[in-house]
Amino acid sequence: MRLVQITDTHISHLGGSPSTNAARFVEYINTLNPDLVVHTGDVTILDPDEDRDRIAAKQILAGIAAPLRVLPGNHDVGEPGDDPFGDRPVTSDRVAAFRAHFGIDRFVDIVDGWAIIGFNSELFDSGLPEEDEQWAWIETLPEQVGPRPVVIFTHKPVRAYAPEHQNTHLSIGPDSLPRLEKVLAELDVRAYGSGHLHHYALTERDGAAVVSAPSTAFVHRGAISADVVGPGLAQLGVVEYELGERVLPAFRAPLGIVEPEFLEVEQARIALDAMGVTL
Repeated sequence: MRLVQITDTHISHLGGSPSTNAARFVEYINTLNPDLVVHTGDVTILDPDEDRDRIAAKQILAGIAAPLRVLPGNHDVGEPGDDPFGDRPVTSDRVAAFRAHFGIDRFVDIVDGWAIIGFNSELFDSGLPEEDEQWAWIETLPEQVGPRPVVIFTHKPVRAYAPEHQNTHLSIGPDSLPRLEKVLAELDVRAYGSGHLHHYALTERDGAAVVSAPSTAFVHRGAISADVVGPGLAQLGVVEYELGERVLPAFRAPLGIVEPEFLEVEQARIALDAMGVTL
């Protein structure tokens, strides 16, 4: 079975390199002929209240030939915690707006004997009714998937690179992690795939592959130190997973992709200005 993870496309209704790159990667993914594609969030450029970006993103992602699942990132629905980026906390309205375009923000797909699971990392520690709904669903996962091998997808990593950085900016929140780990311990998890960090990294935890997938939009070379997010390849791409006797993740990218830094992207600067954010 072949699965592809795409993430952090940051598509803008204004076009530009993020949208051009996303369209190129859609074409490239189709050449890989995957059985399933999972988008792990930050579908849109920056502002979870800009519906035009969602419309543009949905149009581009519609070109993916394989079945597609889309999870939200913090730039799609806001984020939990006391100091969310751009003063955009996750809210029920923002979650509803995402779902209206991309469908439910959690899933279980059984494909070729594997259970592919995704859930909304921005709901953890949010206190929203949607968090309670997601917890009720998560706690049914052992019954739903049984002994099947599992791959877990989220936008933010389940676990931070270092325990002292387990916070809602970088990972699933520290208050939620112990409860989630109790459920994960009942599953045969073979791999974790996340986005958010804009680099490719492959590590291991308890026998499971831990994948940080790269963005397709822009890079953050040197923006956050490696001791916070871990070492990784700051290059645009997607991740292909071969699922067989074991999980084999691999970085993939077509030739000729433009790889700008975040603040080199005009559409990002315009979005920051509209949000009132100064960097």
